[in-house]
Amino acid sequence: MQVIRRYWRIIFPIIIAVIIWVFSSQNGDISDAKSLQFANMFGLSNLVMRKIAHIILFSAFGYSLCSFIKGLHPSLFPTHDLVAYPIIITTVYGAIDEVHQLTVIGRTGLISDVLIDTAAGICGILLYIVIFCFWRRFRLRQAAMKYSAE
Repeated sequence: MQVIRRYWRIIFPIIIAVIIWVFSSQNGDISDAKSLQFANMFGLSNLVMRKIAHIILFSAFGYSLCSFIKGLHPSLFPTHDLVAYPIIITTVYGAIDEVHQLTVIGRTGLISDVLIDTAAGICGILLYIVIFCFWRRFRLRQAAMKYSAE
């Protein structure tokens, strides 16, 4: 438990990257069957369900990359470093993922999916920054109230 607490910021993006890789490694028929099962469960088309999966996974990936970079530099306020590196990593990993899908039977790699992955990563990064700013503001207000009470 102590190891997980200490290294969760690096473990989380690695887990998400592995999940993305595993989903991309699935045969086209298996992947279609799974996405169709979820699509039917939510009443969506198969294509929409696949794009939603991209958005969920890559936004979580972008969010976790921000958390990792913030952990490396705890004093770093949201700056270009906290935004640029996760965007670059998310885009490159999305492109690698699509090239990987070209090698899997029944799968295709699409540039539009790389763009969706990048946009989803940016959404996850923005979510992290918003949460970070609100959390920071909340902690500063708590400290000010504690200081004024003394």
